[in-house]
Amino acid sequence: MDPRKLAFLAGLITTAVLGVSVAQIMPREAPRPAEPAVGAGSPLRPAIRDVTPLATETLPPAARPLAQNAPAPAPAAAPVTMPPVTMPPVTTPPVTTPPVTTPVPAPGPRRSVRAPVSVEILPDNEDLRERVGSMRERLILAARSGDIARLGVVFQMNETMPVFTRGAERDPVAFWKTASGDGEGREILAVLLNILDLPAALINKGTPQEMYVWPYLAHLPLTDLSPRQSVDLYRLMTAQDVRDTRTLGAWVFWRLGIGPDGTVHFFLAGE
Repeated sequence: MDPRKLAFLAGLITTAVLGVSVAQIMPREAPRPAEPAVGAGSPLRPAIRDVTPLATETLPPAARPLAQNAPAPAPAAAPVTMPPVTMPPVTTPPVTTPPVTTPVPAPGPRRSVRAPVSVEILPDNEDLRERVGSMRERLILAARSGDIARLGVVFQMNETMPVFTRGAERDPVAFWKTASGDGEGREILAVLLNILDLPAALINKGTPQEMYVWPYLAHLPLTDLSPRQSVDLYRLMTAQDVRDTRTLGAWVFWRLGIGPDGTVHFFLAGE
């Protein structure tokens, strides 16, 4: 045989032997299952999960695909209607509150200060007790100075601070400046001089409430004054003020009270 043909046959045999050996060494690939045809009634690629965010959540329940071999959902149960429960009405007996009646006091004369037990007119201020006269002189000197602060010093040196207002003010000098027509308290000093120049009235003599009060007119009925007493009244106030005071039936002008021991108890206006 021709040597070239022998070499060609030997090459073919060698190539075939090598192919069989390689086929036995390499692993065999498992056969791929056939894919179902489109439109056969089964979902496409059921093993692949849809990764679109909220894809299945946004679809209505009827449009969502059912898993393969999943049982059909049970039909919804019919709603159970309970008969309405009627509660008997609750009746509360009305509470009757008796009307509150406030007794109305009978009208009478306007008087907020208790009337003194006795009233004695002292025509001469020189007949005063020594301590009472001494305090009167100190007040006159302070009023004649024209400085309202001097009167404040006399009040501060008193045993207790006299009553100088019905309000809550604590500084008598500041209060007198406010109450004075001139704003400096000089009108108040003039009033004090005028009432101290008139006679005093000794009230509640011989009792713990004994007091010397200026002017004496504060404890007299203004409708029964003598001509001389009427002149004293006009020294303190105008004719219109006199008419208003008589109509009111109470003394609302300034007045001063000194106890038997010389202590000033009050210097104020009003009832």
